[in-house]
Amino acid sequence: MGTSEDTFQRALTDADVAAANGLTRRWLAARREIPSAASGLGIWPLIAILATGAVGETRDELLAAAGIGADRAAAVPSALLAAVREAPALGAAIAVWAGRRVTLDPEWTAGLPAGAVGSLTGDPAADKAALDDWAARSTRGLIDRMPLDFTQPVDLVLAGALSVATTWAVPFTDHRRSFKTGPWAGLGQVRGLSATLGDVLRVGPDASVVTLAGDGGIDVLLGLGREDLAPHAVIEALFDAADPGWGRSATDLRPGERAVGVEVAEYQSMRPQTGPETAVDTVRFRVTADLDLADDAAALGLVSASDRDRARFDRLAAEPVFVSQAKQTCTAVFSATGFEAAAITAMAMARAAGVPKLKHRHVQARITFDRPFAYLARHRPTGLVLVAGWVREPETA
Repeated sequence: MGTSEDTFQRALTDADVAAANGLTRRWLAARREIPSAASGLGIWPLIAILATGAVGETRDELLAAAGIGADRAAAVPSALLAAVREAPALGAAIAVWAGRRVTLDPEWTAGLPAGAVGSLTGDPAADKAALDDWAARSTRGLIDRMPLDFTQPVDLVLAGALSVATTWAVPFTDHRRSFKTGPWAGLGQVRGLSATLGDVLRVGPDASVVTLAGDGGIDVLLGLGREDLAPHAVIEALFDAADPGWGRSATDLRPGERAVGVEVAEYQSMRPQTGPETAVDTVRFRVTADLDLADDAAALGLVSASDRDRARFDRLAAEPVFVSQAKQTCTAVFSATGFEAAAITAMAMARAAGVPKLKHRHVQARITFDRPFAYLARHRPTGLVLVAGWVREPETA
């Protein structure tokens, strides 16, 4: 009899995992700055659903971004939901709401997960309230709103929810500390965390990565880079660290040796050492990011899809429609006892006729971070990346 992990992998193949992780990696690499919290996996099934309703250039761009073929795009949303049902630490939901101004193609809706299709009333306040409620129920209360602007024309909403909650195998000690030097010196008391763990630290020439094991098959990776290393490079190191060949174990370092953020020293104890020891000193964090995915149209295959004149969703609706909004809200919480995160990704579509063409907002400002401090949560058995982000500063006491 198969295990739940076997069922997960039958629902979501190795190729699916590689495609989803590939979208996450390309998307983050293409952004001007790494968000404090983001989920490429939250976007991936929505891109696949859009592709099943698109034709021509619009479909080709979406499939290329998703990293899958047309046949697999039709199966991915239900496959993801089926896989998540076998992972107790994860939750996921997908839904579509249509207004009266669009007539959905029956074949397209038939390919959606069961019970996914609902209706919009046309009353912006009522629709916002209903979709906000769905967001809260679908993320275990971590996110209480749908990240869309309902003052704009909204004829169709496609949304996905993803959540993860895991408890550490070895909890941290929660304490207060302050930094005497560096950018965090002015924060005063902050929430520090410390634990003594086993062989959880790997080091490379440019970064060091700690892998923290949680229940439900979830790992959370923390990456610290050289002071001059760009945040994008630290995130890349976290993806690379999934390969057992990346870097080397800190257990190979001798007393007196150093790596990025790592010192190896000897100390005296009344008890004999029974295995590798890694002292991990980090900080609690609670971060939220509101992302406008229109800024990432090229990386996500949304260039044609979001162009009123070029979008072709002939297999989705009888009327010409285009993606008028694409947004994500993502929250992550790292504490002494565990990690939890949630993402709501939403795409609004509007009828092309009579709708003014929207301009994409360009963000040029760059945030100056402290020492590079990145995190990534993944499903341990398959390596599926769930959430990733960049921590600018810790929680204050």
